[in-house]
Amino acid sequence: MSTTALMPVDPSVSPQQAARVLSIRADLLPQEIRDGRRSRRVRTLIVILVLLVVAALGAWYWQAGQDKVAADEEYEQMFQTLTTTKAAQRTDELKALVEYQDGGESLTKELSALQAKDLSWTNLVNLIRDEAVDEKVILTEISGGLATEDATATDTSEAGTLAVSGWAENKKVVADYVNELGTLQHVTNPFVTNVTRDDPAGYTFSLTLTITDKALCGRFTSDCPSGGK
Repeated sequence: MSTTALMPVDPSVSPQQAARVLSIRADLLPQEIRDGRRSRRVRTLIVILVLLVVAALGAWYWQAGQDKVAADEEYEQMFQTLTTTKAAQRTDELKALVEYQDGGESLTKELSALQAKDLSWTNLVNLIRDEAVDEKVILTEISGGLATEDATATDTSEAGTLAVSGWAENKKVVADYVNELGTLQHVTNPFVTNVTRDDPAGYTFSLTLTITDKALCGRFTSDCPSGGK
């Protein structure tokens, strides 16, 4: 029978420590397998990223399309509103123009009727002066007035009176001037009220005239005469 010699136990090591199994890890995979796994992970990550980008672009494109549709609808509504507003404005302007024209014609008729008994003193005075120049008479004063309604009620042909003063070389010139005034349509009944010798060279005179209804014409009367003969 043989005898086995046992190694003496180190008194500093406990029995539990002596019986412990050491944990040892070792990567025994080949390098190509590890590289393949890493490549697959990278490809998967890239595919996921690409899909996320495509999804984001698709969502953005869809949202842009929705915004474009909404903008087109708003544009159509604004265009229709603008078209309707412009058409209404044209209608209102045309209506206002027609009303203005109608109102202008009515106003002209009313003014014509209102000023039918008006008197153009400028025309009347010019007629008197023109006759004075033709007869070599110098007029010094012309005054006149329209008749009142009570006065015109008795004689509708008399619209007013006119007083004329002037100077002439002799009485014949005064008489010729009075005769010329008698041929006018705007005035009638020329009557000399005074003839006085002013100096050896001439005479001063005064006369009155009756203004006829033919002298009555207003600014809006189309047949207002400008001549007196």
